[in-house]
Amino acid sequence: MEINRDSLMPLYYQLEEIIKEEIDIGRYKPGDRIPSENEFVGLVKVSRNTARQALSDLVSEGILYRVQGKGTFVASKKKFVGLTEALSFSSEFKSNGGHLVTKVILSEEVKESPESLGYLKLKESTEVFRIQRLRLMSEVPVALQTSYVPKFFCPGLLSYDLEKNSLYEILREKFGVSIGYSAESLSCLKAEQYEADLLNVKRGSPIFFLTRKTFTKNGEIVEVTRSFMPGDRCEFSFGKDERVSLELNELVR
Repeated sequence: MEINRDSLMPLYYQLEEIIKEEIDIGRYKPGDRIPSENEFVGLVKVSRNTARQALSDLVSEGILYRVQGKGTFVASKKKFVGLTEALSFSSEFKSNGGHLVTKVILSEEVKESPESLGYLKLKESTEVFRIQRLRLMSEVPVALQTSYVPKFFCPGLLSYDLEKNSLYEILREKFGVSIGYSAESLSCLKAEQYEADLLNVKRGSPIFFLTRKTFTKNGEIVEVTRSFMPGDRCEFSFGKDERVSLELNELVR
């Protein structure tokens, strides 16, 4: 992925997404040293302040850690085992009796790196759609989701109403994509300013961070989604051999 200077997403946040993706695809493994602030300035053409903020935020989240005099390194991943079912916000929230509203923050096209394309098991295209949506129930933000979908699967995806229609339904019904299965990981982080502003929480507040990779029946990754959810507004519960469930706490307006 490369920096999109026309995006509404701040540059420092885009750089964080790039670093997270590099970790996801295995370019940087736990214990590996990542580029310094100065090196990122040359690699992605951002200011040193932008690079510094991105690295500092990822350190605060526990994704990276610093060693004095040696550099910044990738921390071990924190995962909960058992989150194997795709989490559908629409169905989960309806089962809670709430009225779910989706607001599209941005929808744009970005270019992936060769390493990322290999990870996505795609060679036909370098373009990927980035869609960020804010989920609200009773006018209260409950999730900020950023989805990455290879353009190869759905060239005209951004022409559809992503606020009123399910992304999966569009992929299945409009583009004939056969959704097979998904894999998820869950961790707890502290909200950065960008996420805090959109979720209406204080910077540093505890939030859930859920990563979902969705595969076609042929084993290709059709979507990667990162979701941030305020820790005081929802909770996850799951047991052995049971489907994960999402419950919303009582919302105080």
